[in-house]
Amino acid sequence: LIEPPEEPMESRRPGFEVPLQCAPRLPRLLAATPDGVLVLLATAMFGWIFFKITATVPPLRQLMVLVLSGLGIAWVGYQYLLLVYTGTTPGLGIAGLRLSRFDGSRVPRRIRRWRVLASVLSGVSFGLGYAWCVLDEDQLSWHDRITRTYLAPRTRVTRSNPTD
Repeated sequence: LIEPPEEPMESRRPGFEVPLQCAPRLPRLLAATPDGVLVLLATAMFGWIFFKITATVPPLRQLMVLVLSGLGIAWVGYQYLLLVYTGTTPGLGIAGLRLSRFDGSRVPRRIRRWRVLASVLSGVSFGLGYAWCVLDEDQLSWHDRITRTYLAPRTRVTRSNPTD
């Protein structure tokens, strides 16, 4: 036969291709804002202390390289420490987002570590990994696809009254 045999209805799994309930791009960008401000303040404070101790200011070009590399290292360190060891950042908490796996389960520490490392790949490729979410049907970036995790809206846990 040219056509494949038709599957019986009971052997099909319902909901197998359920689209992800990924957070829209705007809340994800808003979640990065408080984190970016914290990293910027920490880097500025480090730079101020460093230049107070050394009492020299390098040429502008060298200063820009130092500032940008300091910001990059601080951002990766911030993301690594907070995402790997706590599972969230202040920005994610403020925006009401959480990290989730494609199957909806909790994200183990090992996967969170790989997510941060994969996000470095998304960033060092001139931001193409982050820009990929514009083209992706589920609005996911490279590091989301690599680790099979995504940012989802946090579900509210309602506590029932034990006396009911």
